[in-house]
Amino acid sequence: MLSPQLEDEDRVQREAQSRIDGTERLVRQIDQKKLVGDQQQNFLSIQSFLAKAREAISARDVERAFSLADKAYVLAKELSRQAR
Repeated sequence: MLSPQLEDEDRVQREAQSRIDGTERLVRQIDQKKLVGDQQQNFLSIQSFLAKAREAISARDVERAFSLADKAYVLAKELSRQAR
C-alpha cells in the first residue's frame, strides 16, 4: 500500500499531466497567424509554461508542474476564445 503522501503526489502528477494535455489540445486549435499584439505574447507564455511544467514533472516537482500547467491552461482557454 502506498503512503498517503505518495498517493497524493501521484494524483497531483496525473492532474498536472491532464492539464498539460488539455492545454495542448487548446493550443492546437489556435491559429497563430491570426494572433496580434498581446495575443502573440500570451501564446509564447503558454508554450513557456508548458515546457516548464513538463520539466517539473520530469523532476517529480508535481506541485510546481500543476501550477505551471494550470497557468498555461487558463491563458490558452482565454486565448482560444479571443482567437475565434
